[in-house]
Amino acid sequence: MLRIKNTLFVAGSFLCFGAFSQNTALHFDSLSTYVQTTYPGISGGTQARTIEAWIKTTSNYNPTAGGKQGVIADYGSFTTGGRFTFCVLWSNAIRIEVGGNGLSGNIAVNDGNWHHVAVVYNPSATNKYSLYVDSVLDATGNLTVTTNTGSTTKLRIGRRIDGVNNFRGEIDEVRFFNYSRTLAQIGGERNTEYCTLPSGLVAYYKLNEGVANANNTGKTIAINYAGNQDGTLTGFLLTGTTRNWVAGPNLSPGLNKSIFKDSVCNAYTTSTGKVFTSTGIYYDTLTNSVMCDSMVKYDLTFVTVDDSVYKTGNKLSSYDRWASHQWIDCNNGTALISGATNWNYTPTVTGNYAVIVTKGNCVDTSDCFAVTISTTSLNEEINKEIKLFPNPTNGMMTLSTDLLIRSIIIIDVTGKVVSTSSKSVNLDLTKLPKGIYFAKIQTNKGIVFKKILKE
Repeated sequence: MLRIKNTLFVAGSFLCFGAFSQNTALHFDSLSTYVQTTYPGISGGTQARTIEAWIKTTSNYNPTAGGKQGVIADYGSFTTGGRFTFCVLWSNAIRIEVGGNGLSGNIAVNDGNWHHVAVVYNPSATNKYSLYVDSVLDATGNLTVTTNTGSTTKLRIGRRIDGVNNFRGEIDEVRFFNYSRTLAQIGGERNTEYCTLPSGLVAYYKLNEGVANANNTGKTIAINYAGNQDGTLTGFLLTGTTRNWVAGPNLSPGLNKSIFKDSVCNAYTTSTGKVFTSTGIYYDTLTNSVMCDSMVKYDLTFVTVDDSVYKTGNKLSSYDRWASHQWIDCNNGTALISGATNWNYTPTVTGNYAVIVTKGNCVDTSDCFAVTISTTSLNEEINKEIKLFPNPTNGMMTLSTDLLIRSIIIIDVTGKVVSTSSKSVNLDLTKLPKGIYFAKIQTNKGIVFKKILKE
């Protein structure tokens, strides 16, 4: 059993503790709203990193037009080169600052629409810093101050580490990676929330814990889905349309993907009630409230078991000769008949019989068929299966049959036993006088008498 945040996973079932809302975000204002996490970030300047987020704002951040900086995410120490501040500033575009210098973008993001923004730091690249807006490279370059991020203040969302320049608007889906992300990675994954976390995602705040514009009193924790460093909400009203959980960007839910591949016998029913009845590939989605939906791919091969039986005289035969068979006695509680595992079976006793047909993991049983055995008909059938030659004979004879011979006794016309031959198929009558004899042959199907003429 594995417990992940407020969700309990048990083998074969799913239990959810606490309600989560999909695609929500947090509304920040200039008063005192921010989220203080316990994630320390990456210190120093030798390790690459990427911070991504979704933002929506109409505020003015351009100092030349009377605006002021709005911080999306920040951490580090308030020294030259010691903080890592991702914000909106000049020209209402995104910017990265390290304390003493920064790199600004050119695309204004304060138009009231949702925008995906990212900053990438790659210390080994020619241009160490890159800024992206909606999967477009906005700016790239280097700083005049050496990056040497401190560790005084852990990652903070919506406010600078010195307690000023709060963000004004909505923030959602804050992601911190411990490597430099490419444009393809940023663009390919920005519209989907993660369920299975990608390698290198070290802090992940979905900001889905509240219900948009509802009374969210008490929901003051922002979960870090990539670790145990949750965030604490500060200064939020947690009710109404501001300083509360609000509607977020239209993101696709994260998916756990799995494949179920098997050979199945009859109709297959998924846990959501979908029924599949023929060979093919199918998909089903198991939805839960924490944006960790599971998409299951079903690769199903249906095995057909033909339990049809046809009857020829007293002989029963299965139509499916390539399966495994076990004949049963329906008159004896469907008891298994020892040794009766061929595709056909000839009963020796009057009764009702059926066959169990097995193919792979699939098993089916035929109807019961009535078989009536008479002594005359049985002897005639056994007689047809036994050849004794030459007849008439000078003395040496051969018995040919596929039946199991238990014993052979030679009897004269008076009923006297004149010779026994156990199970041998070679009969020696050379010492017997000329005349008429009978071979009493006992087989696994019964007893039969064969007339012999000794010359």
